[in-house]
Amino acid sequence: MRVLFVAFFLLFALSGTQAQRIIYSEPDRDDVRSMNFEVIGKLSGQFHIYKGYRDMHYVAIYDAEMRQVEKNRLDFLPDRIFNADFLAFPDFYYMFYQYQKRNIVYCMAVKMDDKGKKVGEPVIMDTTDVTFSSNNRIYTVIFSEDKSKILAYKINAKNDKAHTVTTMLFDKQLDLLRKTRFVVNMPERNDFLEEFQVDNDGDLVFLRASGSAQNDNINKLSLIYKSAIDDEFLITDLQLPTINLDDIRVKVDNLNKKYLI
Repeated sequence: MRVLFVAFFLLFALSGTQAQRIIYSEPDRDDVRSMNFEVIGKLSGQFHIYKGYRDMHYVAIYDAEMRQVEKNRLDFLPDRIFNADFLAFPDFYYMFYQYQKRNIVYCMAVKMDDKGKKVGEPVIMDTTDVTFSSNNRIYTVIFSEDKSKILAYKINAKNDKAHTVTTMLFDKQLDLLRKTRFVVNMPERNDFLEEFQVDNDGDLVFLRASGSAQNDNINKLSLIYKSAIDDEFLITDLQLPTINLDDIRVKVDNLNKKYLI
């Protein structure tokens, strides 16, 4: 009986895999082992892939059979960028990146068409003066569920007791709607901010949590809310269940205008 069962299982498994089709792209001669890849999305029936290594930045375009049909070098980018994030729409996408020039870190955005080429000039979303050479991003860019709102934020945590949060809210056309700077008190030694989310109205929510030195046991939690049309924010302390918490997430329910934790 066991032999028959195993044979039947293998037959079923093989029949199931035959229905799947996996297509691989041929390696590009410019690809290296440590190259960064980012799947941007599918536009006009073709797949757009970002490839970055040191000062080389490309958008490679593949057809439905994963054959490379075009590769555009992003020569408008500076030699060294901290990150590359993308927000795709049906016929274009935005690329967000950061770089440092002298003592200034730039947060940038550029619009790309369905051919992987830039449309217009890159837009400066914000800048930060620094007194050091940075290898890490300063800004984080997040998007609403319907992609109508784009929010860039940065956190200045030099003061352990009070972190300064700066937010820049943009619409789909990258027009700045509001820039806000506010201070969040951090009363506990191991307080930290995380889980920033923006809803379809542009309202911002995130969490202030407190835990152990390794943040592996969260014992205090507060929800922070800031309206898109206001510079003030509200803090709500949350009652936690009597269980160990080591991971928390925030989800936005845009339909019912609620936030799930």
